[in-house]
Order: sequence, then structure tokens, then C-alpha cells
Amino acid sequence: MIQKYFKINHTPDAGTKGLGELKPVEPASRHGGAPVLGGDQVYVLKHGRTYHTGWCQAVADKWDHAPRGLLVTLLADVGARTRCTECDRTENRPENRRRRPSLPGDGLQPLPTEEAVQPDAVIPLRVIGVAHGILFLSAGMEYQELLRDTAVEPATVLSVNGRRDGTVVRLDVGRDEPRLTVQLDPRATFRDGPYQMRLRRPLQRSATKAYAVASVEPALATNAAQTGED
Repeated sequence: MIQKYFKINHTPDAGTKGLGELKPVEPASRHGGAPVLGGDQVYVLKHGRTYHTGWCQAVADKWDHAPRGLLVTLLADVGARTRCTECDRTENRPENRRRRPSLPGDGLQPLPTEEAVQPDAVIPLRVIGVAHGILFLSAGMEYQELLRDTAVEPATVLSVNGRRDGTVVRLDVGRDEPRLTVQLDPRATFRDGPYQMRLRRPLQRSATKAYAVASVEPALATNAAQTGED
């Protein structure tokens, strides 16, 4: 499954021939798995003829329905692709520069931030097993009610030192202790020890739950980064 996700063919098809080779790069950061642009980066759709400087409706729809087709590249490498007209209109309206039309409601809700989620939305996890490239993590019983109202959206990552080492595929709250299932990247090295899960507001327009899993990461690595330890 994870191999299928990462092995993306970037060869132009007939509809994009002549626009220039796609040269995907890693985004500056990720927000719950979704790529966040750096200052010299833009979004491109695998089979699209335009590039996008923000999270416009076209980008949001691609992320909702076919996230593997949403790529990040450098502005200098867009080739003959033209700038998205919706991105132009949005950037010319300062009040909308941090808005996401992909969210429920009137289409102009603020971009979700970590501050928008309640303070206890970082949940400690422990390893209960790993086999055949699958990592099983468990949360305490006290988080069961919160996790009942939490979804797993596409491309939610297991992040280790800023590197994507896997993808969260399932959250099972039908047990006394909620269980999280993670598909490890074949190149990843399993790390034993405590983990933690971060929550955020859902990105999908069809969301029916209040929260979504933003990311999973080793707790010790995060604590060391916050305290400046090596």
C-alpha cells in the first residue's frame, strides 16, 4: 500500500506535453499530512496545466479526492504552466489570504491551526506490537471519548525527525484502549518507545467528526526538539 502511494509516475501525458517536466520537491512543512508551501514553492496537479500559489478550490478538491496527484514544485520549475486565476483573485483580496474554500460552511473559513484545537489534543501512545510492516499503537482509556469523535483522513503521516516514515491507516475505538494502525514505509527503521498523536480540525469538506489525526510522532524526539537537546 505505502509503495503504491510513493511510486508516482511523473511522466507528462498527452494533455500536459509541452508544459515541461514535473520536478516535485518536498513541501516546506505539512499540516496534518497536507503539504504547506515555502516561499518559493507552488502546487501543481499531476495532469494539470496551471500552477497554484495557494490552497484554492482546485487544490482542495485534488487533496480531498486524489491526494497523490497533488504535487509541490519550485516556482522556477513550472515550465509553461500558467498561474491559477482563482489564486490570483484570492491573493488580491487581503482578507482572504489565509482562507480555505475546502472547509464546510460558506467557503471562506480560516485556515485551521494547531491553536484551534483544545490543549489536551496531544495524546500519548505506546507500542503494543509491530509485524510485517504494520505498527500498532495504543492510547489510554481516558482518551476514548475524544477519539470517538476523531477521524483519519488520507495521507496522515508518521513523522520521525521531520521525515515521513509511514501512513496512519486506521483508528479503532471499539476497544477498551483505542488502537492506531500505521503502515510503515519499507525504508523506515522501527523505533521503540513512547509515541504521541496530534489532533486538528478536519480538512475534508465531508467531515462528520470534530477532529482528525494530524500526525503521529515519537514523543521523545519531540520533547528533545522542544528543549534543545541533541
